[in-house]
Amino acid sequence: MRRVAFAAALSAAISTAAGTAFAAPVTIATNPQGSIAYVTGSVMAEIVGKDLGIPMTVVPLGGPTAQIPAMADGEYDFAFPNVTAAAEAYEGVGPFKGRPFPQLRIAATIYPLQMGILVRDDSGIKTVADLAGKRVASEFSTQQNLASFLTAMMAMSGVGFDKVTPVPVQNGAASVDSLIDGQLDATIFSLGSAAISKADATVGVHFLSLADDDVAKTTLSKQRPGSTIIPVAAGSMPGIKAATSVVNSPIVILTTTNVSDDVVYRVVKSVAAHLPQFTEAQSQFSEVSLESMGQSASPIPFHDGAIRFFKEAGVWTK
Repeated sequence: MRRVAFAAALSAAISTAAGTAFAAPVTIATNPQGSIAYVTGSVMAEIVGKDLGIPMTVVPLGGPTAQIPAMADGEYDFAFPNVTAAAEAYEGVGPFKGRPFPQLRIAATIYPLQMGILVRDDSGIKTVADLAGKRVASEFSTQQNLASFLTAMMAMSGVGFDKVTPVPVQNGAASVDSLIDGQLDATIFSLGSAAISKADATVGVHFLSLADDDVAKTTLSKQRPGSTIIPVAAGSMPGIKAATSVVNSPIVILTTTNVSDDVVYRVVKSVAAHLPQFTEAQSQFSEVSLESMGQSASPIPFHDGAIRFFKEAGVWTK
């Protein structure tokens, strides 16, 4: 109730004085430091906060399983999950089984999230099949979304956790640190993140190329709906030392019905107006356009404030 009251008061303040600073901080939940989502939250707080005069607070948590319940309780206003995790939370399936969150709304679709299985260069591991008997990160207690993606990636090559030695970890960034320290042989993480750059500079790491045949595509579609397999060119980013197939899942700016239409409208409008600055600060935004932000074909409804902006911009097609 506290956040609902805040959103209503904030909406009134905006309505009466469009150029006046927001009445209270807007809170952004992200994955842990070192993740792409954390960088996105920080960039948004800097660019949008400055543009609108909004004090924005970035709070690094676990993954969607930690962020979304807190968002539903009104503790946070925005987050950046992949669309698959957001859809599972909305419907109450997967890691959110029995706990649907119908108040979730999409503010915008932003950049694609690319993920893969990471190993050290000196591990001798060349393929996913080579993971048999190896120490592989598991559980991801505060970022269970990664556990689901890793399970799917291994299953695409017919490798289950019964064939490896599972090692429970807290989150993706912690698992990369464990890989660097030699406590793990393999984990999952997002391409282009600071954690991967650190690992490659420290010990040398590379992503395993995932299976991309029809069986693999069907497996991924069943386990991680909305995700696809894409090729990444050799040398295009840290950890990609040969042409590598990875999983791609779009990232969304997620919010809830607790946040007022005016807040969401102004934040999305500011993001759209400053895409060049976002791209300069975070390269993933180079693939974002006004049209792609308003992709209306989604398993989760868009927020009314976002719909208002995309209709004004002439890119809402639903």
